[in-house]
Amino acid sequence: MSLQFLGKNRLALVILLCIAMLVLLGALQFAWTGQLSEAQAAMMQNALANSVRQFEQEVERELMFLLALMRPEGRGGQQLDWNRCAEGYSLWAETSAHAGLLSRILVYQVGRDGEARLQELPLGEAEPVEAEWELQLEPVERALARAAGRPGRGRGPFTWTLFPEGEAVVRPIAALDRLRRGPARGPRSGGSAFIVVVLDWSYVAQQMLPELVDRLFSGADGERLYEVAIAVRDGENGERFLYRSDPSIDAAWLAGADMRRRPRLFRSPPERPGPPLAGPAGGPDPIRRLALEAGRDERAGAAVGQGQQGGLRSLQGGRGRIAIAGAGTGLTVELAAAHVSGSLAGAVARQRARNLGAGLGVLLLLAGAMALVVVSARRAARLAAMQMEFIAGVSHELRTPLSVICSVGENLADGVVSSAEGAKRYGQLIFSQGRRLGEMVEQTLQFASLESGKRQFKLARIDPEMAVQRAVDQARPMIEQAGFALERGTAPSLPRVRADENALQQILANLISNAVKYGDPGRWIRVEADTGRSDGDPEVRIRICDRGRGIPKEEEGRVFDAFYRGAAAGEGNIQGSGLGLKLARDLAQGMGGKLSMQSEPGEGSVFTLHLPALVDAEA
Repeated sequence: MSLQFLGKNRLALVILLCIAMLVLLGALQFAWTGQLSEAQAAMMQNALANSVRQFEQEVERELMFLLALMRPEGRGGQQLDWNRCAEGYSLWAETSAHAGLLSRILVYQVGRDGEARLQELPLGEAEPVEAEWELQLEPVERALARAAGRPGRGRGPFTWTLFPEGEAVVRPIAALDRLRRGPARGPRSGGSAFIVVVLDWSYVAQQMLPELVDRLFSGADGERLYEVAIAVRDGENGERFLYRSDPSIDAAWLAGADMRRRPRLFRSPPERPGPPLAGPAGGPDPIRRLALEAGRDERAGAAVGQGQQGGLRSLQGGRGRIAIAGAGTGLTVELAAAHVSGSLAGAVARQRARNLGAGLGVLLLLAGAMALVVVSARRAARLAAMQMEFIAGVSHELRTPLSVICSVGENLADGVVSSAEGAKRYGQLIFSQGRRLGEMVEQTLQFASLESGKRQFKLARIDPEMAVQRAVDQARPMIEQAGFALERGTAPSLPRVRADENALQQILANLISNAVKYGDPGRWIRVEADTGRSDGDPEVRIRICDRGRGIPKEEEGRVFDAFYRGAAAGEGNIQGSGLGLKLARDLAQGMGGKLSMQSEPGEGSVFTLHLPALVDAEA
């Protein structure tokens, strides 16, 4: 019993197995895609960290090399040589890929008597000239004036200090009397002096940094992967951007960046304990505070820097750091990067969604292929069953007329019929059975011709009323013999149609024959023709109506299938091969028309042939 059950439900088991495999594949794909996304996120995070680190290193190397060549010499770094500064600039301009980074080299001096003097070393020259403060350097001037007004504090090996608002880097030179020009020294006078390196920030923001960002934060195909920003954060006034790779970057973008860090170049040393250093107005003195704090960091790295060549010594230990003016009040520099799509996590999530979508599409294709295989198998099985039914039906249909013909021929040969009237009756019987046999053979040949695409249609202008009348006249003996009532109805002045005369006659003959076969119990047929429109185009409609059993709703979708015969054919022992309606529909489509059907069980059916009508110009 179980073997029979398995045999009958083998297809269902195969379908369930396929569904289970698809579900398993979907679950595995979901898990593997999640693991892949996690690995991709970690890889992208590491790549971003490496890019940020390399970005910092290249900016630091370029800037610190310049500042190292501008570093004062002598004990504690308190002596400035104009010739050495000029030679250092020439060396840097020849070797640097970003010579436009430097804008001006200034020295600010304040004597013990309070007299201030600003000198500039023109780029590429060795002789200083008198200079004036630019508008953007006013914050630097005010800070230096306050710092110079408190002599005797902060002397020593100071580091560089960045003024973001003035786009300048400043280094104090503790005593004016140690400032010299060339090999000769001036007399000791006391005072303060500062070297001011002014940066061309428009060049930095428009050429240097974009070049680094394009090179370090782009993919293999050159497409930008991350947006980058450098912001100055003030504990009181919020953020101010020194550089943005995209103008739309704002504080919200900064808050949601994938990576935020304080560049090593601008990390301030921890605040030294002790009383606060106040400026002349009672406020904080950023230069002296930062100078004293940074001096401790530089002294700690002095031992490491010994033995290095020239200005490169300042890159060792803590000597290469740059303090930030105002760091004592919360001013910090921050480097941030975020994926161009909004966030790295969002990019990974979208990539995962795309991967899942692609995998789901593949699974759907597999499911569709499986469904097509199952449907094709079922259709093939159904077609095979219908072909077997066709063979059985045709065999029966062929056997009946052949048996009659053989029997009648045998009677005639044995002399059973001796009268002329009997011979005539036998002759008519042989003719009708032969005609029936010929129709079956003709239908089979036409079906094979249509399925192979070899059927050729000879289209011509045809009068539909005459074609209908010819079909009715040919079918009238069959209609009368079956005891059916025939009605005709034709609209006047029907337009001509373009059709194949033989194909049109065969369609009408098949439809009338079907109406006779399935017309019980009404035994009534009506053939009519009129005009109408289909999608705005004129057409001629030829209808064959009956009052027979009708077609059940569940069979309406299959009545035009090859070899299909409904339940009524079996119940009523109606002869046929199941090819009549299939041939009629294919012939109608081959002529550019169509065949439609309306049926109500128990009330009858209406088959309508739609043929395009010829307009006056075509006619």
